[in-house]
Amino acid sequence: MVGHETLDLGVLVRIQAGQLAYVYRWWLCLALAWPGACLAEEPAVLPAVASQGPIDTALLEQPWPGQWVHEYEVGRDPVLWRHKLSREQGILTGARFVAPASLDTAWALSTGYTDLGAMTPGVSAVRVLEESETRQVIEVDIKVLWKRLTLRFEIERAPPRAVRFRLTNEVVGEYRGLCRLTPHEAGTAVELATWLRPAVPVPERVIVGVMRYVMLRGIREFLRTCRGQPQSG
Repeated sequence: MVGHETLDLGVLVRIQAGQLAYVYRWWLCLALAWPGACLAEEPAVLPAVASQGPIDTALLEQPWPGQWVHEYEVGRDPVLWRHKLSREQGILTGARFVAPASLDTAWALSTGYTDLGAMTPGVSAVRVLEESETRQVIEVDIKVLWKRLTLRFEIERAPPRAVRFRLTNEVVGEYRGLCRLTPHEAGTAVELATWLRPAVPVPERVIVGVMRYVMLRGIREFLRTCRGQPQSG
């Protein structure tokens, strides 16, 4: 299944943003990787839509029949990438790797993103609207091409094992993600997965390529950061 096959300027801008992204901003940076493609089709300012209820990531936690899988070497570390394109389900992407850090350290790095604005071109503000140990609501102001938009993310946390997020938008569609951390003999196993159901046609193969690029670059920086952290636990 393929939408448009052209790489628009908005996607290129998001590629540049991804070069600066650490994996503990993985879901925000990926979410910011594709609105440019939607804006190319829909010039209206994207309205935020409130979402309610638990964030369902069951699809991300099970096998994806027909998925494409490939192992990459990111620096000196193996990373298993997978994705699937489906008319019914949308765009599924994921990565698995082992971080050389304790579970507590990996959790701390995986949930720190308040300096996203300083690290990602186009982001002018990040606001935490709601915060508790298990739930957050975050708004991000960003400029993509000539448009300024506000994206609102709901985040559910289960310290120190899992983070789930949801972005719902009338024009963009729905975007969900999951980050799971598991103790490993070499540190902490990290599994990342995202599910995008666009509301408008997008260049699916290009979007997958951008997501892969952003995620692998973020993983590389995350692994570097882990190796520079004092270990605990």
